[in-house]
Amino acid sequence: MQRAFRILIVLAAAGLLTAACQSLRERQMRADWQALNDTIAIYSQQIQNIVNTLQMSYGTTEATQRNLLHHIDSLDREMKAAIHRCAQRNKGNELGRYIEQNYSDQ
Repeated sequence: MQRAFRILIVLAAAGLLTAACQSLRERQMRADWQALNDTIAIYSQQIQNIVNTLQMSYGTTEATQRNLLHHIDSLDREMKAAIHRCAQRNKGNELGRYIEQNYSDQ
């Protein structure tokens, strides 16, 4: 009887530990997802600012325009790298699979 009771306690503790680990993984995935969204928002805003500058700059030189376009390309590469790093960190969980499915061309 005591052995059965001990087994039940061990199983209950294991269940609690499993639930705690799942909860921790879920919180980490949510945090990673939020961080990725924040990163994308920052890069997108920076790109939009440059696009606005290009649209409003009738008198800029061709060299300046090339530099601005180069800066947009750099920001785009950095954003894609951030997406890729998040996917790699979350490889094997729901977030990693979601990113791979929806951002595979990134």
